[in-house]
Amino acid sequence: MILKITMIGLLAGIIGTGFGGVLSAIFKKDVDRYLDFFMGLAGGIMLAVVVFDLMKEAMNEMGVLYTVLFIFMGVLLTMYIKSRLEVSKEMKSGYLIFMSILLHNLPEGLAIGSSFMSTESLGITLAIIIGIHNIPEGLAMALSLVGTKMKISKVILFTIIAGIPMGIGSFLGAYFGGTFNSLIGVFLSIAAGTMMYVVLEEIFPKSRSLYCIFGFLVGTVIVYCI
Repeated sequence: MILKITMIGLLAGIIGTGFGGVLSAIFKKDVDRYLDFFMGLAGGIMLAVVVFDLMKEAMNEMGVLYTVLFIFMGVLLTMYIKSRLEVSKEMKSGYLIFMSILLHNLPEGLAIGSSFMSTESLGITLAIIIGIHNIPEGLAMALSLVGTKMKISKVILFTIIAGIPMGIGSFLGAYFGGTFNSLIGVFLSIAAGTMMYVVLEEIFPKSRSLYCIFGFLVGTVIVYCI
């Protein structure tokens, strides 16, 4: 049963973010031409995930004060990682997005595993919803990496790797039951802080135009509808 739950969680993560990476291949030729729009799209998706999903769930888990505190910790952690990241300036935003999605896929996996131990149908439903929800996140990460001239095969590989922590989280959630439930809010808050910093510090300052604003609005609507 635990192996089954782990595989379902892993597939939900890999297929979701991986499909987002595949979608980026469609836009690859036009990324340079419409870079401001795509950066706005990526930023809109990520900020919408932070506000509509991560912060909301974290506040439900542990209240407003602790959520804000751990979000700030996530921001500081990202600033430290950025200062130690030995890659070109153009590559940093893509790698930071990759790490932020890695971080927040773990608690989503914990939620899937814990739900399965409660009711199997609830776990399956949650896995499907989170899998679909991961598509725009994978797309946001992939578009940022494509914009740095990274090979599309490597971009897709990165989006697939980003989904793996969901399988790990599903295993932990199923194996330990409710033991990790108290930490879900912490993980979500740190991931929210990481994603917020990347958008406000890395993406938006480089893409200040009407196309960026339009992309931001489209990204926000996509996440809200999903």
